[in-house]
Amino acid sequence: ALNVYMLWLWSIEAMIDLNGVLKFSLGVDQLSFEMDGQHIQLDQGLSFIQSNSMRHGLLDELAIESMIYVIEELLESVQMKYAQPKTAMTSDVIFQKVLALFFPDQQQLDRVQLESAFNTFVERREYYVSKVADDGLSSLIYFIVLREMMHHWNVVEIQFEQLDFE
Repeated sequence: ALNVYMLWLWSIEAMIDLNGVLKFSLGVDQLSFEMDGQHIQLDQGLSFIQSNSMRHGLLDELAIESMIYVIEELLESVQMKYAQPKTAMTSDVIFQKVLALFFPDQQQLDRVQLESAFNTFVERREYYVSKVADDGLSSLIYFIVLREMMHHWNVVEIQFEQLDFE
């Protein structure tokens, strides 16, 4: 049984090694990404996404659809190879807020977890908007960006890590 367990651990490690590592930071005024030593910075951040997708400060269904479109345009402006699965890492404090809101007691999340939480968010949007009222909507916008990164860049897992990233 120990040999089977060790083989299983080795195969998990091999899968992780096959994934590229994407470091990222999603800020109010800019989005930053680093992959394979290449650093990409977009001068449009969470506030740009919010101001270009929400009418009158309301996060309704139309705003979410519009936000997804704005995020897709930003992500597609970065030449990120889709084929290679990626493990994304961030040390953003706002990522911890997203984890606390949707994934209590976790330091990482995968695609299935995120998509399930996104569906719950859409169904219970008013509840989540009220939960983040004190912080504004940044954590919800951040959450939607995470979802789109998973969809458009083949990110299979996102982890909270203390990073040296600028």
